Amino acid sequence: MTGMFWVRAFLTELNARQSLGILVARIVVGLLFFLSGRGKLFVRERREQMRQTLISARIPFPGFNAVFVSTVEFVFGLLLMLGALTPLACAMLGGVMIVAIVTIAAKNIKAPLLLDWLSEFLYLPEILCLVILFWLLLSGPGWFSVDHLIFSDARL
Repeated sequence: MTGMFWVRAFLTELNARQSLGILVARIVVGLLFFLSGRGKLFVRERREQMRQTLISARIPFPGFNAVFVSTVEFVFGLLLMLGALTPLACAMLGGVMIVAIVTIAAKNIKAPLLLDWLSEFLYLPEILCLVILFWLLLSGPGWFSVDHLIFSDARL
């Protein structure tokens, strides 16, 4: 019984610290998008590279969409880092990831067997970002966030 007590106590302690994991995931994924969007918005070569990627993927209005997607990454990446409007940020960035997966990333997988294709598909960084965004959408922004300050009675 003492072994079960320690396991239960350990799991309870981990659960009490889950906001730290949420904070780290939010900041890292938000920073990834923020910096990516920043580069594509403010560095001409990166914006042109994005435009060319959209052209090769046959995305309509590549000039407009390069700026639009970069702006979404920049703005909602920042909001995600801050934990502000977290559900909206996760949905917008998740939408960007879904479009990137469907139009570009999944099409580049050339594995002939289903299990090999699935292995390469799950290895895509876009899939990992999408899974983390989905988790953050469901878990909420955690206690150390603008959303928590605004929508909770608790204060820091």
